[in-house]
Amino acid sequence: MNKAEVRSIIESTLTSGDKAPGLFDLPKILKVKFKLESCDSITEVVAILEDHRSLISKSFGLSDSVFDASVKKLKTLETDA
Repeated sequence: MNKAEVRSIIESTLTSGDKAPGLFDLPKILKVKFKLESCDSITEVVAILEDHRSLISKSFGLSDSVFDASVKKLKTLETDA
């Protein structure tokens, strides 16, 4: 798994949202970030993103279509590897 490429996809998705995490969401988002950083496969990354979809979407102001497109890009990386 190319962690830099995975990070790039996730970061570009999050910055495309129209919000930043609030004070109370920030600790939860950081926990998700640490979980993502410890992943060894794209399957793990996708599972964590899906498990925390609501928190991530709400905190960063992401629409379902943007979130889904990001997950699709990640899954494409997995099949290309």
